[in-house]
Amino acid sequence: MPENLTGAPLPILDRWVAEAEAAGLPLPSTMTLATADAAGAPHARTVLVTQIDHQGLRFHSSTPTTKTEDIAANPRVSAVFHWPALGRQVILTGTARELPTEVSDAAYPTRPRQLQLVAWAYEDLAPQGPGTDGEVDQTRIRERFDAAAAREPLTRPTGWTTLELSPWRIDFWRAGTEDTPPTKTRFTHSETAGTAASPSEKWRVVDTLP
Repeated sequence: MPENLTGAPLPILDRWVAEAEAAGLPLPSTMTLATADAAGAPHARTVLVTQIDHQGLRFHSSTPTTKTEDIAANPRVSAVFHWPALGRQVILTGTARELPTEVSDAAYPTRPRQLQLVAWAYEDLAPQGPGTDGEVDQTRIRERFDAAAAREPLTRPTGWTTLELSPWRIDFWRAGTEDTPPTKTRFTHSETAGTAASPSEKWRVVDTLP
């Protein structure tokens, strides 16, 4: 019998991530984030979600990157969590924004050291001006990574930032069995689709075709 999903969706998502971690699944808090630039060209990549609360999902990025440039030009995004071993998938649609620098100042020291060093390597090698797809030699990346390791103290690079996805629609998908179909429960924000959710506003819950 599938779980009956009711109430606010973000606490359910947070619980599903915790259950994936408890099951020993690798990188359970990673999601595929899809963005589009001002012309509508799509881009997707995997990001690590570091916080889920009543306002949304937080993740981090150096700037400029394709994702930060896309979000600045077109904040509408979509994202997917997938845990095949548990037969679960969550699809989010909403908007993303960059959070104030003090949020990133507090978050940076909590990140694994490798990611802190990668942020500094990107800071030193980031392309200047528009466009983020310039070629960089792997030797230079390793040189800047090693140079960052010698920094003391290892403070936040100016270009390292925190982003927040505020969903207005969340789909929870569960696999079926040989004898039962898959199920999908959709939470839709009560305001007009395309508007980021507010923690004080209600969600509508419906079951839909998988």
